[in-house]
Amino acid sequence: MFRKLLVPLDRSSLAEEAIGHAASIARQSRATIDLVLVHEPLAFGGFADLPWEADSTGEQKYLESIAGELESGASVRVTCAVVRGAPGDMIGQRARDTGADLIVMTSHGRTGFSRTWLGSVADAVMRKSAIPVLILRPEYATTTRRTAVQSVQRILVPLDGSPLAIGVLPAAMNLARATHASIVLLRVVPVVPVMTAYEPTVPVTSMPIVPDAAATQQLADEATTELESVSRRLHEETGVAVESQVVIAEQIAQSIVDQIGAKDVDVVAMSTHGRGASRWLFGSVADKVLRSSRVPVLLYRPVDARGGAAVVAEPEISSQSPTVRLD
Repeated sequence: MFRKLLVPLDRSSLAEEAIGHAASIARQSRATIDLVLVHEPLAFGGFADLPWEADSTGEQKYLESIAGELESGASVRVTCAVVRGAPGDMIGQRARDTGADLIVMTSHGRTGFSRTWLGSVADAVMRKSAIPVLILRPEYATTTRRTAVQSVQRILVPLDGSPLAIGVLPAAMNLARATHASIVLLRVVPVVPVMTAYEPTVPVTSMPIVPDAAATQQLADEATTELESVSRRLHEETGVAVESQVVIAEQIAQSIVDQIGAKDVDVVAMSTHGRGASRWLFGSVADKVLRSSRVPVLLYRPVDARGGAAVVAEPEISSQSPTVRLD
């Protein structure tokens, strides 16, 4: 289960929409919430910061008022802090300093002078964070800053057959246990083209893809067997209801988005990059899903012990049997 959730705020109602989601997860996980507001200094007239923004007392009181409401209304423990620096870097630093294991934030918001930063910050956090990040779409029609959130009932986890892609499974399972949701494991199998002789007089982009039905079906059958095995193991280890779905399609990201509606999904959980036998890069797929999805997206960037991007040797991609460790 999650132990500490970090919620970045910028004094906007859009950013505050993450509070209700975080409170719901924290209450079920018996976790604490850490509220952080990053004061980004803006040099002006020889000052290191705008003179009227140098005092962070108001920002601290803002966080403390929300913390008080959460502790009394949601019965969760809350800490808070105002930090100074570049928002993307400082959010990651705060997560490390507090031992947070999940960041919950909206995709964008507004600060004073209508400066938008939470969109670019969300992008920076996703690319740098060593812990999962739950990205929420802001509801512009919201009139109150902390409304009740819809319960999570089904979580979609797209996989590509690689050990890197399954890195998000522990976070997805923790979210499922905290919200009493079920898991849908999805594998999108790309169409295998028939090998044809190269014709130099015909542009490559003009050549139609001729599917190899037998080879494509073989890949789909192998993926089905693999997903069913992972589903059984996850259910046996956690008690969470897990089902699997394999679809054949050329457009990976669009197929994932289509399954959100088809499976009535409330959250999509995926690693930000990984490589499978199909050689498609999961990072670009995750980005497309994030931009197209109307439901929250839980993202995780696999990293090695040195803090860099995880690298799996080519033979391991096809031979390694995925093992998922859950806290």
